[in-house]
Amino acid sequence: MEPSEEAYLKGLCRILDIPFQSTEENPSLALNVLTRMYLVPTIKEHSKRNRAVNEIRANLSGQFSNYSVFTGRTALLAVQMQEFPYWFDHLNAKTKVLISQYKNLELAVSVLGKIGIGAGAGALVAGGVEASKSGSLKQGAKVMTERLVGRGPAIKEAQRRLGLRFSPKAAGVAGAVVIIGGTLIYYSALERMEDIRAVLMHRFQKGELTDDQYREVFGDTIDPDTIKRYWEM
Repeated sequence: MEPSEEAYLKGLCRILDIPFQSTEENPSLALNVLTRMYLVPTIKEHSKRNRAVNEIRANLSGQFSNYSVFTGRTALLAVQMQEFPYWFDHLNAKTKVLISQYKNLELAVSVLGKIGIGAGAGALVAGGVEASKSGSLKQGAKVMTERLVGRGPAIKEAQRRLGLRFSPKAAGVAGAVVIIGGTLIYYSALERMEDIRAVLMHRFQKGELTDDQYREVFGDTIDPDTIKRYWEM
């Protein structure tokens, strides 16, 4: 495999959350499969998406073990693309749209951070993670309020900053639910921002993103002139 192809494959793996090491059995085939799967969410009809991913993954037979990580991860990806294509809207959205979404998410994260929700929130984050695992804000609230025993002012301050009012009896649990909701939004936003960055970096290396557009998202921390395009690998 040429260095440019390997770099391109790494970009796709990063975007689609596939471990690059899992492609070692046949990297050229992995590149072909992921390149084609990248476009599957644009197929509107469920039956056609289903047929497309099945035809694409059929190429893995005899080339990748049925129990390999790549086979398993692409099987999961196939199901997600079939059932939840909107999860992958960022893959093929217009660059300007993605940059706008990124800037809006960046603003949301900043606002949540200013009201005390997000990174470094300690027990608040732990409660949010619990809610995420259980899929239940109620359960997450229970766990978090237990962890916040003796820290009533933390909940009250969050409520005050959010402009919310609850009765003394309801304040603890209700406040926890609000904070968990904000925490989940915060981390969902960070995750989505990372997804968008991966797509835009891929486009930059393909030559589809200008230096100015690059700086809108990545800033000046890394000079775009120092990043090799795929054909320069």
